[in-house]
Amino acid sequence: MTTPSTLVLLDPTAADGETALELIERTDTHIILVVLLSGPASRSLRDFARAEDTDMATAGWRYLEQVVERLALAPDQVLAMTAIGPSAAMALADIAAANDIHRILVPGCTERYEPGLPAMVGRCTEATIVVAGQAHSAAFAHSAA
Repeated sequence: MTTPSTLVLLDPTAADGETALELIERTDTHIILVVLLSGPASRSLRDFARAEDTDMATAGWRYLEQVVERLALAPDQVLAMTAIGPSAAMALADIAAANDIHRILVPGCTERYEPGLPAMVGRCTEATIVVAGQAHSAAFAHSAA
């Protein structure tokens, strides 16, 4: 039996793009950090990659390394990954489908570039989705299509 994971979306483009990290609790013993390499959330990574004359994947990994270092958690508690896809909702749904996810934490800025993200992801997973900066969290039941 695997330990359920907490999936955390990060957006290095937005000033509030790391607010989902503030939602991590002591009971979150396995954390999956995700940064997107496509779409509006990847704008600053694209700029960084150009300035450093490197590719997007390398820029994403450098960013994630910095976040992991700041979290100062045991190495077996954190998995960092990059994702690419047509939308943040689709990327989160794919990751949730491939892992035992019990909570999905997203920064409030996701509503600016992908309105309705929690509801879209909620249709694909039973995980509780928590949006940083919102007073409520929503648990969406998986619906059979």
